[in-house]
Amino acid sequence: MNLVDRRYQLIDFGRGRKLESLAGYLVDRPSPAAVGTIVRSPAKWKHADATYNAEQRVWEYHRPWPAGLTIDCGLFGMPIRPTPYGHIGLFPEQQLNWLWLGDNGENDGRSFVDTNAALNLFAYTGASTIALARAGYSVAHVDAAKPNVQAARLAAETNDLSGASIRYLVDDAAKFAAREVRRQRKYQTILMDPPAYGHSPKGKAWRLERDLWPLLNDCLKLLDKDSFRLLITGHSPEVGQQEILQFLRQNEFLKPFLGSSRLNIESGRSQLRDEEDRSLDAGFFVRVQMP
Repeated sequence: MNLVDRRYQLIDFGRGRKLESLAGYLVDRPSPAAVGTIVRSPAKWKHADATYNAEQRVWEYHRPWPAGLTIDCGLFGMPIRPTPYGHIGLFPEQQLNWLWLGDNGENDGRSFVDTNAALNLFAYTGASTIALARAGYSVAHVDAAKPNVQAARLAAETNDLSGASIRYLVDDAAKFAAREVRRQRKYQTILMDPPAYGHSPKGKAWRLERDLWPLLNDCLKLLDKDSFRLLITGHSPEVGQQEILQFLRQNEFLKPFLGSSRLNIESGRSQLRDEEDRSLDAGFFVRVQMP
């Protein structure tokens, strides 16, 4: 797979939109985080190859979307495509999390890949799944939308991982986690990127501020106490990193480890930087690791 010059770059942002280079293909689309900021390079926006109209929910193409467009994500590549909701099938701000997920412990003398199982909830098109699979993890990839799961299969094929240990599951994340608790399954790595709202395959409504906490509680029950990692990311103003950190520190699962130097909890804001090195906020992350 040749990823030469297939990088992602935020070019500019402002007035509620962002201009991005996808391996040289320029895309102009909405960005709530860019509301109230000023565009720095107005002339560059005139060369956009595709523009997303959020009111009409349509893409306007000034140049056809390149066939087989793949973005270099560092340790792997991801096929990208325009979606009816203005997405491209990839969240580039997750790159540091992909590096964290892909760590197999070899740098510090640990090596737990042989027995490591990972659960990726709200897994979308599977960039995190690919990061884990490339490092040798066995991954359960769970998403409620069948097209997303199909896209994850394509991503695995693109990265020569068709034979990797990945279970592709079209399922409701909360229901799946609850069933895994009843099955007494254990995972060493669990990650999730839950939306603010959505619907299960059977139409049940998901509301982050209401439904995240029982799901997170089930996920903590699924973690292996001897060696575990937990990653939570999000973009919703209703729930942020502080609320999640408070919940985790009050949960019975983590209480025995609090105060231990072996437990590492870190949180912050993910960011994208444009060509003038300005930062565009891209949501929060919370990462927990033991040992």
